[in-house]
Amino acid sequence: MTQYKPPQAMTLFNLIARTWEVKTEVRALQFNAKGTSLAAQLADGQMAFVSVHDAESPDSRVRVEADTGRPSIRPRSKPLPPTVFSEEPVARADVPLCRLGDQGFAFSHAGTGVLWRATARGQTLAMNAARQDAVTALAALSRSGQVAVAHETRLALVAESGGAEVAGITLGHSVARIAVSGDESLLACWGAGQVSIVHAEDMTSQAQIACDGKVQCLEWSPCRRWLVAGCEDKAVLLVDVAARTSDRIVDFPAPVLSAQFSGEAKAVIASGAFRVVGWSLPDLPFGDHAGAPIETGKPGLTIVDGVAVHPKRDLCAVSYGTGLVMLCRIGHTDEMLVREGTGAAVTALAWSGDGAHLAIGGEDGSLSIATFPKNMFK
Repeated sequence: MTQYKPPQAMTLFNLIARTWEVKTEVRALQFNAKGTSLAAQLADGQMAFVSVHDAESPDSRVRVEADTGRPSIRPRSKPLPPTVFSEEPVARADVPLCRLGDQGFAFSHAGTGVLWRATARGQTLAMNAARQDAVTALAALSRSGQVAVAHETRLALVAESGGAEVAGITLGHSVARIAVSGDESLLACWGAGQVSIVHAEDMTSQAQIACDGKVQCLEWSPCRRWLVAGCEDKAVLLVDVAARTSDRIVDFPAPVLSAQFSGEAKAVIASGAFRVVGWSLPDLPFGDHAGAPIETGKPGLTIVDGVAVHPKRDLCAVSYGTGLVMLCRIGHTDEMLVREGTGAAVTALAWSGDGAHLAIGGEDGSLSIATFPKNMFK
């Protein structure tokens, strides 16, 4: 006897997202500056590239019912264009890539560690004028057309075209993370339990501050007073740059893989607990001061693995080890389900510069771009 199986209901994610299989775990995601291409660093050293342009964008598939005025999105009818892969493992998975110019990406070569570039269409090329020392950290300075590159203790600004060094400084410690302030005037360079503050215009060191913990991410506050870092040893690191001192918020249930500032919400948020953890700016917990905590989303039984702050709104994407992805309003309990749990953890989240697209990478080799209709957040 044939058993009847009802058709599977379309979810919001099915309707607004595109998903590709890239064979292995996604370690990092980066949209290019123009927002035309998405690059994914994979665990095996390969890179995967997909076009952000969508011939069947959700906005083009929205229909409004004449009698009720209710909008709906029809399903896709055409197959997705294939993913473009690098021909071989080319990128070090432990050095996150960064933007390069309007269209490309810069990364550390898997074999030699030297600076390479990738085009929006996935072609990977050596930057012939770059130093031949291994790259340990990267960050883009888009306004000046330069890239900050660390070679252990050497920090250099290099030209986007060719990779020739423009200016440099030797620091008193190795560098594994670089953060660029919003106005690109300051560089924060972390490594070996220290963070150095470097003035980008003349590459002079402004301060060196002791910082405990193994930093996973590093970011400036909009006001340039604070640095925040998520740490593998279950802590958030805060650095008061003006006072040249640091403090740690400890005893998180899990490693803090992401911590970010939101200029729109005037807050800092972090992963690593059973809900999104956060505090309002400028009242952050430091020393004996408890700060002003905020609640974002709802507490649950699963630890928040990652957060990604929306670049234009007081929103953040939140991911869990189950593969669940939510959209939350920072400082509020409002939540919107973006993707149901897949059973495989989310390993990377990234917003496009205009905030229209959310890229999601998984440990199961899934790569998705969720594109939100323009009227969704009105």
